[in-house]
Amino acid sequence: MQRCRSIHLPAPLLPVVFGILVWGCETTNIGEFGSDAPLEVSPREADFGNVRIEQTAELWLRVRNRTDSAIVLAPSITGTDRTAFAIARQPSGSLRPGQSDSLLLRFSPTEARMYQATLLLGGDNPLNIPLRGTGTTGDRTELLAVVASTPPEIDGSASDAVWNAAPPLQLQLLQVESTANDPRTFSATLRAAVDNEFLYLLVEVADPTPHETPNIFRFRGGNPASDANWTLTTEGQDGLGLIFTIGDPQSVRGSRPGETFATIGCAVACHPTATTNAYEGGSYPTYGRIDLWYWKAGTTNPQGYADDYIAEGRDGTTVPEERRGDVGNAFEEPNYPPRGAGPLLPISMAGGGNGGLDRRRFLWQATSVPFNPQAPNPATGRPWAAGDVVPGWALRAQEHPFSSRGDIQARGRHANGRWTIELRRRLSTGKSDDASFDRGRSVPFSLAYFDNTRKYAVFEYLNLTSAPRPGHFGPNPPVIWLRLP
Repeated sequence: MQRCRSIHLPAPLLPVVFGILVWGCETTNIGEFGSDAPLEVSPREADFGNVRIEQTAELWLRVRNRTDSAIVLAPSITGTDRTAFAIARQPSGSLRPGQSDSLLLRFSPTEARMYQATLLLGGDNPLNIPLRGTGTTGDRTELLAVVASTPPEIDGSASDAVWNAAPPLQLQLLQVESTANDPRTFSATLRAAVDNEFLYLLVEVADPTPHETPNIFRFRGGNPASDANWTLTTEGQDGLGLIFTIGDPQSVRGSRPGETFATIGCAVACHPTATTNAYEGGSYPTYGRIDLWYWKAGTTNPQGYADDYIAEGRDGTTVPEERRGDVGNAFEEPNYPPRGAGPLLPISMAGGGNGGLDRRRFLWQATSVPFNPQAPNPATGRPWAAGDVVPGWALRAQEHPFSSRGDIQARGRHANGRWTIELRRRLSTGKSDDASFDRGRSVPFSLAYFDNTRKYAVFEYLNLTSAPRPGHFGPNPPVIWLRLP
């Protein structure tokens, strides 16, 4: 059985008088309501997705009578937003035993918001079919936030009730780094919610392989006191970057006329940096200031945060031209010395409770102890053996509760071939190095996904012939407008 969605473009938008019907279908399994239901309906929910104001979307609903008696469908629509939905075609008369037929539903939004209603089928004891759609303005990509009556728990799960109510924005992420020969794509789904105090974001990225252990020490066997028997890998970690403007989006500009953040997004910040604080491929705009939120699967996710940066170009008489972390300490530091500074062995190994983290994958600095090759491997409790590993980065907590670098609470989980990442930040932190969000407005932002990106220590970065530019994936067009109710 197929679920087919069509978009009807009104005549004023078309080069011909009669309009166009655009189709897209996907296979839906029969029997979504269970074998004991008298009617088999597919799809179970009629989700029209994002539809421009003054346009009409159409969706076919397939119905089959499972009983040995005729059923009068008597379809009707109920709910506050029922006038935005319509039944364009319905079966005539009753549905005979075993008979199948289809209804054609229409959705016509008149304002930029989410619409919900319910289709009733079957007379006195009807089945309820949820109807959903989102009206959008113009041709720009919009993410519509819903008001959260109950805030979601930031635990890397999409199960909170507010996420079921939030309209999804589906994106295809393409390689955007011109020097990276990587034709892969990643599909992503975004949702947003807001209350009087916080902005909440849910980002799901389909990636079959999680990377969360950058720079692992791997023991090959023999004497563990000899660095000849250890390999420090150059594995990376997955990451998610979100970029917002600090102040007027028009004030954040690139080097060419017309290049504003509102038009080309993060491309205004595609410049190599000269500072040692931007050793993860960071960049800054030519003019203005941007707020960067950087969730990292291996080095901020275990603490429950996204790293918070600011990037500044030229601004009046000051010319910072740099990207740096907000006030506070970094969330990680290398667990290995510079090459040539001594044996290339781990500096520390897990001790104490290790912050409740898996000792094989993460190292909590606060309870760590110096690496001792004569002591048992703390991850196994046994002498070091070939295949044992030690994390290459030590994780740190923010040392002060009011540190600006820890403003963004975030947690991601990988399951069933995808990352699910939840983020939370105050609408206004009251700090000059953060973006501020006003209810009732639309805010432009850019998004990037980093797959298995190499992480560099400061001393490594300083010795590179050029700044690293990790490959990353983003949507096209690169600007997403977050609409806050």
